[in-house]
Amino acid sequence: MKIALIGLGRTGEIVAKYLLEKGVLNMVLCRPNSVKANKDLGNFINMPDTGIIIEPTDHLEERLFYRKPDVLIDFSCNTFLRDNIHILAKCGVNVVTAVTSYEPAELNKIRRVADRGQIGVVMAPNITYGVNIMMLITEIAAELMQDYDFEIFEEHHKYKKDSPSGTAKKIADKIRNNLLETKEIPTHAVRAGGIVGKHKVLISGEFDQIEIAHESYSRIAFAQGALKAAQFIQDKTGYYEMTDIFEYEKSQRQRKIRELKAEKELEELDLA
Repeated sequence: MKIALIGLGRTGEIVAKYLLEKGVLNMVLCRPNSVKANKDLGNFINMPDTGIIIEPTDHLEERLFYRKPDVLIDFSCNTFLRDNIHILAKCGVNVVTAVTSYEPAELNKIRRVADRGQIGVVMAPNITYGVNIMMLITEIAAELMQDYDFEIFEEHHKYKKDSPSGTAKKIADKIRNNLLETKEIPTHAVRAGGIVGKHKVLISGEFDQIEIAHESYSRIAFAQGALKAAQFIQDKTGYYEMTDIFEYEKSQRQRKIRELKAEKELEELDLA
């Protein structure tokens, strides 16, 4: 698999290094006016020259045609896909986007392209594996604890622009979708220091309380999630979220269990 990456911010640099070490990174993109344009990637990830020159996004179709990546991972901003989704579709490049600041119209545009079957898109503002497990647990809690009050707390580094985070908004949506009555779900955001990312759901009743929390200690968690999503979408078309990846992995595990059981039954028959 060949992966292109756009977005070399605090997280993107970690993702680039991780993908390079995994041997799947073949292209890195940046804004046309970026100071990183036309320089070796190694200059920005504390490595010797990598042989990968950071390319500006002008003449994008020509660059994609030459490099032929299978999947593009997007850690940039909402304008890149908004302006270039049709070029990616034309070139047959699937997409994993971890961007959290899309407007509804931008999301609809991306989804329409994916739904036409031209390319596959994973929309993953909540890219880490652990935080998605947290959301699944929160959904179960919301369904079972209708009389409780839900409150969301999230913390990120001081450079994060959106507040509350896209993940916090997603958690709130999942809670609302599982409640029978409409309730206010207060969300509190902290932007301070170098906090990588922390989300907590406080579930309070009259006589007891539950906390469901996830914290990223390292941005490598984002890189792992991005690679997992890229592996999932490589040969697919359509629009997906991280929950679809979980469902796929679950079906694969169940199929493996059935196969192992069938093998064991055959062995028992042979022994008989």
